[in-house]
Amino acid sequence: MDFDGIFITLPHYEILIMTNNIHTHNDISNLQTHIPQCSGIFVIIDKNISDIYGNPLDFPAIEIIADETTKNMETVSAICEKLLALGADRDCFIVGIGGGVTTDIAGFAASIYKRGVKFGFVPTTLLSQVDAAIGGKNGVNLSGFKNIIGNIRQPLFVYETPLFLKSLSLRVFREGVAEILKTFAIFNPGYFETSAEFFGRINPATMSDSEKMQLADIIAKCAGYKAETVARDEFEKGERRLLNFGHTFAHAIEKYCLDNPEKETLMHGEAVACGMVLAAKVSMALGKCTEETVSKITNAVIKAGLPAVCDIKCSELVGILKTDKKVSGENIHFITPYAIGDIRDELIRLDKLFEIAENI
Repeated sequence: MDFDGIFITLPHYEILIMTNNIHTHNDISNLQTHIPQCSGIFVIIDKNISDIYGNPLDFPAIEIIADETTKNMETVSAICEKLLALGADRDCFIVGIGGGVTTDIAGFAASIYKRGVKFGFVPTTLLSQVDAAIGGKNGVNLSGFKNIIGNIRQPLFVYETPLFLKSLSLRVFREGVAEILKTFAIFNPGYFETSAEFFGRINPATMSDSEKMQLADIIAKCAGYKAETVARDEFEKGERRLLNFGHTFAHAIEKYCLDNPEKETLMHGEAVACGMVLAAKVSMALGKCTEETVSKITNAVIKAGLPAVCDIKCSELVGILKTDKKVSGENIHFITPYAIGDIRDELIRLDKLFEIAENI
């Protein structure tokens, strides 16, 4: 039987995903079977991963230092130069192995090298498995502003395995939980608070078999929600914008931290957690949601072991938003929570947002 999609296969059920060939396996033994016939295979891998696990594929590898400071055109240019030196032609295939920064960089480099070559991802963090590696957004930062240079081009496959999660620090693991809470706040309110409690008590290094099963269920659900949304709105003209819940302020927080290295730096998922709380406070100030909704989001973030506040004035963050990709003239597409399960995209004037921010 043919399906217009692909199954994620888990020990206890299957879920049909309508975009991105997303495959879930226990290990990496089947990875090479997903790579198509091509003139050559090249690996772009986070050095942290290669230091721990080596190169999962016996093909030339380009190691990168994957963080927000290296997520730029200089890194992409260096990758393209190395591909050229290795003899990569237009019929080659690139495999990006690492977290969200790595897949963003690898996908963008592949999509522009020799006007674009095919690529696939092996996401190695919880954040990349539930969000960053899915949906075809590839890009890099410019002068510290998030993902200003990029495109939307789908990977040929996303190969997901829990193998890499066990070596993550608790902080890096929980970074992905923010994207999970965001996803359930939009699509599945019943899972929102229960998943927060679940992640507040587990550690990737010591998970029981039943906890691994629960985690697999959560990852599959999130991957499914995102992939189905992308299938309906690949180029973010409508529904896909909702996936930016918490990200408007998060990107401003990341930019602020980059410009002020003396401040404590928040990871992307931590910034998203703070961004969701700030978005809820803005929504309440606009009369769109109740204090109860703000409390639910704040409490869930804290239960999951994530920060709910950051030491940056909200008004300073709004000042940074003027360069955000979601700005349209004097307005910004602001993802506004009305309630858990009722998240909306609304145009808000930047001056109105600044006025509200002055009092948050």
